[in-house]
Amino acid sequence: MRLTERIRTFFRSRKGIRVTVLAGIFGMLLILFSGMMPDSGQKSETATAVTEAAAADAYRAAVEQRLTALLSGMEGVGAVRVMVTLDGTAEQIYAEEVRISKGDRSEQKQSEYVITRSGGNEAALLSRTAYPAVQGAAVLCAGGGHAAVCEKVRQAVSTLLGISASRVFVGKTVSN
Repeated sequence: MRLTERIRTFFRSRKGIRVTVLAGIFGMLLILFSGMMPDSGQKSETATAVTEAAAADAYRAAVEQRLTALLSGMEGVGAVRVMVTLDGTAEQIYAEEVRISKGDRSEQKQSEYVITRSGGNEAALLSRTAYPAVQGAAVLCAGGGHAAVCEKVRQAVSTLLGISASRVFVGKTVSN
């Protein structure tokens, strides 16, 4: 018996019909469930938002740590705790390819994101990360009860962060 004849007889039998019907039902279920799966674009947007928030948090922590180290070395300041507030989250800026075409009286500008391929995955090329601006700072230090120390700390923080002195609070830590 030839192979094609065997296949025909299999699909004409009861067992062949059952297999065909089950395969059809299975295919329909796959199609149905694929519509319920979340879109991969939604996942990447969520991942980007989480990444941007984590980058801003890491930036804030680094600024606080550097300020703490600097201020604790100033005369009369003593033990220091610093808190910095930021205006939003970090923003990821992607590389763009810009094409300019000039006509007789007009100029057209087209831009597209630069896409990289790595290991079968495609992703936009990250050009840089823009960190958020500092909104304000609070400094608690052992020497915060002295007006001269408070003014020195306020001026130092204001200068380092590029914010006005009115956005910097300096206070004395509570001794236990």
